[in-house]
Amino acid sequence: MLPLTGCSISQRLAKTSSKIEAEFESARAWEQLPLRTISWNQAVSMIKNNNMALQKMKAQIDRSERDELSIYTEMIPGLSYYGYFTSSINDMVSNVSGADVSSNVNVTFNLPTLTRVPYRVYAAKANTFAAMKALEGKERELLASLYGKVRNREVELKLRALAATVPDASEMERMMATNSNNQADATYWKQVAELLGDFTARWQVLPSSLPRVNASAYSSRLKRMDSLTVCRFALQLERSRMSQYGIALQYLPTVNASLYSPSLFSSSGGTYSGSFLNGDDTRINLSASYRFDTQLTTWNAYKDRKADYENTKREVSAAIMDHKHKLHQLRRSMQDYYSWRSYMQKRMKYLETTPVTTADEQLTRDKGLLDMKRELLSQEKSAIESEVALLVEYGMP
Repeated sequence: MLPLTGCSISQRLAKTSSKIEAEFESARAWEQLPLRTISWNQAVSMIKNNNMALQKMKAQIDRSERDELSIYTEMIPGLSYYGYFTSSINDMVSNVSGADVSSNVNVTFNLPTLTRVPYRVYAAKANTFAAMKALEGKERELLASLYGKVRNREVELKLRALAATVPDASEMERMMATNSNNQADATYWKQVAELLGDFTARWQVLPSSLPRVNASAYSSRLKRMDSLTVCRFALQLERSRMSQYGIALQYLPTVNASLYSPSLFSSSGGTYSGSFLNGDDTRINLSASYRFDTQLTTWNAYKDRKADYENTKREVSAAIMDHKHKLHQLRRSMQDYYSWRSYMQKRMKYLETTPVTTADEQLTRDKGLLDMKRELLSQEKSAIESEVALLVEYGMP
């Protein structure tokens, strides 16, 4: 207590504020941070170890596991120690002895409502399982997000290179493009650093190290839901069912068990000490009670939970149909994109091999090829969104 009472709140806040100000002074703008290149596997490792959202979810799993364990630890007898000192003021001035000190060691034991223990165990295990599946889904989401950002960055740099080849751009247009690019760069560095959980550098993930998404490999999988998605719907139904079941348990009798005994050890002012625990004085108490639902409070709550469960089943059925429709659209959009890209590549190859006879024809062809390259890259960015959706649904290849 002394360190807390030795200084005021203003002093402690002033000390903390000075540290924050020093940290702000040492922080650098994105343009000043070093550029560090890493592989995809290194980036995945950084996300799993440093990302703040994942760390919070891992902490939630730890809490759920401790809650699950606490159901059993509540059944462990508890020990407590009590110490007493009593003396008159005059005696404290002249003489203080061990006779003024008393102590007690007690044991307590209590079982929670026995009829609810299985339900509590099941609910705790379900919470832990749900937290683990939520972590798995979040990891997918973050990895897919990083994949999308790196791929979009790759395409954006190609678009910038194409724009730089346009000869008739004015100085104002070039300056505006530069400012826009700088802002986009800062946004990109910030988003990647947040995903990696590390703000010490401008992280560059090698595009060549990314696992490429093969649309044909996902074509058959798009006809069914991923197991993680199925599990998410199942957990939604199970949570609603357990809410109904928890109300139904209130119709069971309440059974409690406890143990009472004298002190395990007692010492009183030097007059006596030792154990006073014996079988005659130790009592095990078992109690059972039952409350009749004469006012229909429990019954009404049960009916409400039952109605909620039926509505949840309808909501899940509707969500499943909506999910199937989205997967169908995703498969169709991917097929359309690859068909269109194949046509555009053949068209470009044809124009490149077609001979030209005049300078005007050459300019027209070059402009057409430039526009087609730009269109290919623009549509590739749209296709990347579909690839990210595939990765969120089915995970990395």
